[in-house]
Amino acid sequence: MTTGPIKVLLVEDPDSRTPLVTTARGSSAPASLEVVLAGSASEGIRALTQHRFDAVLLSVAASTAEGLETLRRVHEHAPDVPIIALIDAGDDGVGLEALKAGAQDSLVKPEVEGNLLIRSVRYAIERNQLRMALRSMSLVDELTGLYNRRGFVTLARQQLKMADRMNRRVAQVFVDLDGLKWINDNFGHGEGDHTLIETAELLRDVFRESDIIARIGGDEFVVLALEETEPADEVFAARLRAAVTRHNTRTRRVYPLAISIGVATYDPADPCALDELMQRADRLMYVEKRGKRQSPAMGIEAPLLPER
Repeated sequence: MTTGPIKVLLVEDPDSRTPLVTTARGSSAPASLEVVLAGSASEGIRALTQHRFDAVLLSVAASTAEGLETLRRVHEHAPDVPIIALIDAGDDGVGLEALKAGAQDSLVKPEVEGNLLIRSVRYAIERNQLRMALRSMSLVDELTGLYNRRGFVTLARQQLKMADRMNRRVAQVFVDLDGLKWINDNFGHGEGDHTLIETAELLRDVFRESDIIARIGGDEFVVLALEETEPADEVFAARLRAAVTRHNTRTRRVYPLAISIGVATYDPADPCALDELMQRADRLMYVEKRGKRQSPAMGIEAPLLPER
């Protein structure tokens, strides 16, 4: 746990007149923050090499890919330090790309001051510390490299507590790989394992590094993700289906990769236990799977839909 002032590295144009640059120059720094300004990626990386920082605030501009590349470089250089991306108003797409590139959170520049800044930095540090602790525990699925059920439950419960404190809605995504038994029976368990690994890679591509992705059973995967837009169920399901379509188009195989999806939402205004949230998503996933059995025209061979 961090004690004393939180030491934050700000990677931003030093000529910028944003409140954070003013803070870094010492004229209005909150007592709980110590902000050090770096005017470039190389200067920021050098500072990370020479000093310890609790978090990094990094400006990401919408007009160029340079900001995202800087974020990736900083994340690769100091993977144990949480990064918060600073974006311009209206650049939600940039914020999403920053999260996928390794940022723990994104904030709109004009709003980055006072209690919001301190709360976001503390949130990023706490979440990152928990992730680092999980790395040293037996909470990872050996086949896919995702969290296992125990790892997911450990991290997800903490995430829901943070969602309550931050008043953020969270999406619980339940994904089932269709026809794993059929694949094992017809092509062998090695092919089944390969298909599970493909599914894990697909989930990593679709979701952000800051989202919690796990394989909790033989053919069952779950994701806990902060909502970006509403309705989240349609957004996440559409992204997953599009990713499956792209995967099947690129990959030559005798059977298509196919998944069934269910998405439930956690609302801090109407909280529920993690087990209940997962059960809701599981039921919605099974409704979709049953619909496929009843309607073969949904795009998957009948043998890939064995009864559960």
